[in-house]
Amino acid sequence: MALGFAVAAHAQYPRAFGVRGGYGLEASYQHCVGDPHFIEVDVGLDLVGQRGFRLTGIMDFVLWRPYMGRVGTWSLYAGPGVSTGYVYNSKDAPEPSFVVAACVQLGLEFAPWTHFAMAADLRPMYGWDFSSKTSYFRGGFWYGLIPSLSLKYLF
Repeated sequence: MALGFAVAAHAQYPRAFGVRGGYGLEASYQHCVGDPHFIEVDVGLDLVGQRGFRLTGIMDFVLWRPYMGRVGTWSLYAGPGVSTGYVYNSKDAPEPSFVVAACVQLGLEFAPWTHFAMAADLRPMYGWDFSSKTSYFRGGFWYGLIPSLSLKYLF
C-alpha cells in the first residue's frame, strides 16, 4: 500500500518530452523531482566534430522562475550531470572509442500557457576517451561548450 501511495504521489509531477538540437540531435525527457527542480535524460546523436551517440543525465535546479501572469513562465536552470557514449572519430583518438564525461548545464526556458515549452542552454562536457590509449575528451565547440535549442511537450 505504501508503494502504491508513493507511485500515485509521483504521478502528479509534471513531465516533458521533446527534441534538443545544436551539436547533434537528441530526444529529451524531463521529470520533476520536487517543484520546480527536474531530472533530464537525453539520448541522441552527435553530428559535428566527434560523431557518435550519447546518453546524458542531468539534475537541473531552477534558480529563477518569475510569475509573468497570462504570458507564461520563464525559468533559469542549472545543474550537474554525467554523459556516456561511443565516439567514432574523436580528435584525440582516430579509432572508435567509449567516452565518459561530466557536464554542467545552464539554460533558459519559456513556457507559454500551452502544452509546449522552448529552451536554450549551454552544456560544457569534459571527460575521458577510452581508446587504445586513454585520453582527455572535450565534447562540443569552443572549450567543450555545447549550445542547443529545444522544443518540449509538457504533460
